[in-house]
Amino acid sequence: MSQTSSKAEKVEFLNTFSEEEIQLIEMTRNQNFQSLKIIKRDGRIDMIESTERIEDRTRIVDILKQHNYQNIEIKQSDGRIVHINRTVKTKVK
Repeated sequence: MSQTSSKAEKVEFLNTFSEEEIQLIEMTRNQNFQSLKIIKRDGRIDMIESTERIEDRTRIVDILKQHNYQNIEIKQSDGRIVHINRTVKTKVK
């Protein structure tokens, strides 16, 4: 889309996206995510797996309570937690 496109053309272009695609675009704008993985079923976006780095000081119990479907990776060095990654599975509406 060129910079000279009218506002109406831009709105028309955005209307071509499905709800699933719009949700994916919104998630890409979230600065917390390191990566997004798209799972498609029958040609449509079914699930998005988002990976984010979590602050080392966050209590593990609190992390577990935040989401129902998640994988948590904890790296430890010299007895201290140095890195926590969480991958959350989000079913697309």
